[in-house]
Amino acid sequence: MPASSQPSSSPGRAPVVGVPPWAVNEASGTGAPPWEVSDPPRGRPPWENSDPPGVGGGPPWPPSQPPGGQQPGGGVQPPWPPAEPASRQPLPDRQPAGRSAGSPTRADAPISYPGADSAPSTGSLPAITGGLIRRQGTFADRITRDGSSGFPVEPARYQLYASLACPWSQRALIACRLLGLDRVIGLTLTDPVADERGWRFSEDTGDPLTGARLLSDLYRATDPNYPGPYSVPLIWDMHSRRVVSNDVAQITIMLETEFRPFHRPGAPDLYPAARRRDIESLATLIFHTVNTGVYKAGLATTQASYEQAVEALFTTLDALDERLARRRFLLGDLLTEADIRLYPTLARFDAVYYQMFNCNLRRLSDYPHLWAYARDLYTHPGFGETTDLGQIKRHYYQSAEWDDIGNRSKYGILPIGPLLNWTEPHGRSRMPG
Repeated sequence: MPASSQPSSSPGRAPVVGVPPWAVNEASGTGAPPWEVSDPPRGRPPWENSDPPGVGGGPPWPPSQPPGGQQPGGGVQPPWPPAEPASRQPLPDRQPAGRSAGSPTRADAPISYPGADSAPSTGSLPAITGGLIRRQGTFADRITRDGSSGFPVEPARYQLYASLACPWSQRALIACRLLGLDRVIGLTLTDPVADERGWRFSEDTGDPLTGARLLSDLYRATDPNYPGPYSVPLIWDMHSRRVVSNDVAQITIMLETEFRPFHRPGAPDLYPAARRRDIESLATLIFHTVNTGVYKAGLATTQASYEQAVEALFTTLDALDERLARRRFLLGDLLTEADIRLYPTLARFDAVYYQMFNCNLRRLSDYPHLWAYARDLYTHPGFGETTDLGQIKRHYYQSAEWDDIGNRSKYGILPIGPLLNWTEPHGRSRMPG
C-alpha cells in the first residue's frame, strides 16, 4: 500500500499502547523487550514516593493546562510507556569534575571526544526545527560507555522523546530501530500537531512516564530558566529526571557509537571510523542545502533569499541523483549516518516541501535515481516504519508554527496527495559499491 494512504496515519486510530510504532507490524514476541514492560500509572509521575515533602507526588514543574478542544478528525495518538527491567541499576558514583549529573551542559561548553569511537562536536552548527532557528545542542550532555560523563550506557534508563512528523526526530527513530536499540531505550511520541505552546502529548493521558502535558515541561524540569525552543528529539534520563541531550546530530552518533554493546547482531556500522571524514563532509553539505535548505526557501522573506535557497537545494539534489546512479548508498555499498540524515527530507519532499515551501523546480519522484534510492531505504528497518505521511501532513498543515507559510490553508485542510507508491520495486539491490 502506498505510504500516502497507510491507514495507521488516520486521525482517531490509536496505536498499540506499550510498544513502539513498528512493533504493530511484527509477529508476536519479536518486538518485545527482554524484560517485563512496566506501565506507570497514567497522568502520574513514577517517582512520587521519593519526592521531598510538600511536593505531593506531582511532577517537578508547574502544572500546565491540557490543550483545549479536540483535534480535527478525532483523537490523537498516545505515547508509549518505557520498557523497564525488574530492577534498575543505581546512579553512577563517578561524576565529571566540577558539576553533577543534574547540571545541564549547554552547547557553548566545549566537549572533547578523545576516543576513536566517539563523535565530533557539532554544537556550533545552526539548525532549523519547525519554524524556529536554533543552535544545535542546547543541552549537550553525552551518554558514554565508561560513565565518565555521569550518564553511563545502561538498558532501560533513557527515554527518547520524538515525533513521527518531525524530520529531525526521524533520524533518531531510524537509528534506534536499525540498530536494535528499541529494546533498551524507551520511546514517547508527541502529538503531530503543535500549538502556540509547542509539542504536546496526548490530551487524554499526557506523558505516561512523567505526567507532563507539554514537551516544554521536561525542559523546565531540567532548567526552570530555559527560554526555549522546546524541540524534539531529546533524550531523557529516568534516574536524574532531566534532559540529557537535544543535539540532533549527536543523538544519532551516540546511538551508533556509545551504545554499540547493545546493537543487535548483524547491525550495520553506521559511523565507521575509516569513513567519518567522508560522512561528515557529505552530511554537512546535505544539512546546509537540503535539510535546512527547504526551510530557507519556505521561510524566505525576500525574492533573492528564496531563489538562492532553491538554487542551492536543487543543485545538490541534481548532484545526489547523479551520484546515486553509480552506487546504491551515498557512500557506496555502506548504509551510513549520511543516508539517515538525508532520508527524512526526501520522505517529506513531494508531500510538503514541493507544494507548501515552494521547492517546486522538480519533485523527488522526477529524479530516477534519487527516488529509487529513497524507496530502497524505505524497505530497510526503521525507515519505512517511521514514515507516516498522515502525521507529517497534519503537522505542517495544522500546526500553529506554520501559520505564516503562504501555501498553507488557514482552515487546516489536508491535501489528499501526492499519490506515491513507496513500495514499488527499486531495483537497486545489486548495484555496485
